[in-house]
Amino acid sequence: MSQGRIKRREYLMYLVAVREQEHRAREMNLHVRKKRLREIRAEFEAHHGSIYMEF
Repeated sequence: MSQGRIKRREYLMYLVAVREQEHRAREMNLHVRKKRLREIRAEFEAHHGSIYMEF
């Protein structure tokens, strides 16, 4: 049996929000750099702790 980890819903919603902000900025013809996934994870972890659920 595998020992996979499950990402927290809060992290997934945070990721969606970041990507939506980037998309809206591009729609407004603003030049924004797409954040790397590791940057988004680091930001989330700095404010909310691990991206993974604790069992």
